[in-house]
Amino acid sequence: MQTMANTCVVIPLYNEETRFDIDKFIEFNKLHPDLCFCLVNDGSTDNTPGMLAELHSKLERVEIIDLKKNKGKAEAIRSGVSQMIQRNDIKYIAFIDADLSAPLETIPFLLAAAPGKSVILGSRILILGTTIVRKPFRHYVGRVFATMASETLNLPIYDTQCGAKIFSREIAEIAFNRPFKTRWLFDLELIMRIVNHTGWEKFKEIGQEVPLYEWVEKGGSKVKLSYMFKLPFDLLRVRKEYGKVKK
Repeated sequence: MQTMANTCVVIPLYNEETRFDIDKFIEFNKLHPDLCFCLVNDGSTDNTPGMLAELHSKLERVEIIDLKKNKGKAEAIRSGVSQMIQRNDIKYIAFIDADLSAPLETIPFLLAAAPGKSVILGSRILILGTTIVRKPFRHYVGRVFATMASETLNLPIYDTQCGAKIFSREIAEIAFNRPFKTRWLFDLELIMRIVNHTGWEKFKEIGQEVPLYEWVEKGGSKVKLSYMFKLPFDLLRVRKEYGKVKK
């Protein structure tokens, strides 16, 4: 059963001192004191480690992983997930972005929206009643990429790249059991790893894509616009590594 007490949220941070809001974590903790956080400093060169130490001193259920060298978002998250898998009290592992484009309340929202599911994928779909704010260029590039990924991999998921996901510990062991092949398409890779393990029909039973109620894009993204031109090549690397979804 999914509860706040058996769920841990992994958050990677690289030079986030201007975007990391300690007060939001403290306020959230007052409502959900049982939720665990695993904060991964990915070789930051600013005061991010000091801010994490401050938060650790104020909240009980906070663990810090300090990577001395920058490994990138994918490996930072994998480091946190790998450590949380070792804890018997943790049954569900989530990850969100440090800038809280998806607010901390997203985690209890997703758990409530998809009870009993082993794979919960947040999705940035602008529908009536939601607040989804993205820069037009990134939005359109994202939709083009989603179409390319769907056609290339035969994968009918609306938003594979949304940085808000939750997995059961058993599924996390499958998805994060080895380094990723790409730096920024790891979300797509971990989904393909799960689908290849379970098969598509089983994946549909254990997984659910949930429209987020809020996503507000923040400045300072680590993904440079120039990477957009490399996306097709990384997508082909994913296709070569994992094949197409068989239905």
